[in-house]
Amino acid sequence: MRRGMTFIELLVAIVVMIIAGVWLLGAYHASLQLTEVSQQTSVALSDAKDIMERIKSTPFLALSASFPDGVAGGGAPDTYGAIIGGYSLSGEQVTVRHQPSAVADPRELIVDVSWTNSHRVYRASLSTVRSQSAS
Repeated sequence: MRRGMTFIELLVAIVVMIIAGVWLLGAYHASLQLTEVSQQTSVALSDAKDIMERIKSTPFLALSASFPDGVAGGGAPDTYGAIIGGYSLSGEQVTVRHQPSAVADPRELIVDVSWTNSHRVYRASLSTVRSQSAS
């Protein structure tokens, strides 16, 4: 009986190693993507917190003028960009929504931050409730 590996056994071993290597590279790439999105989500939530702090310090009667309902960037000039110190995420947009309406009392204010990564749109949101009697 001959000892050692035949050429076929060697080819099978190489194919198995290549398949395992490709799988590991794919897993590594996916983990890098998840890490990047996680870091971007942290930045988006930080930006939303900055807007939320400004909302909390704004008098109730000035909320509609200072934070227009559903207007990206807060209108012209880009007031939200100035509040958060500029946009650092790709395609970042900040909007504030008033629920149920911009004149309701009390009303929920929802800060939405959206951005793009690898042709996908991601979103992060924070909300608070404001009332004139609590201002």
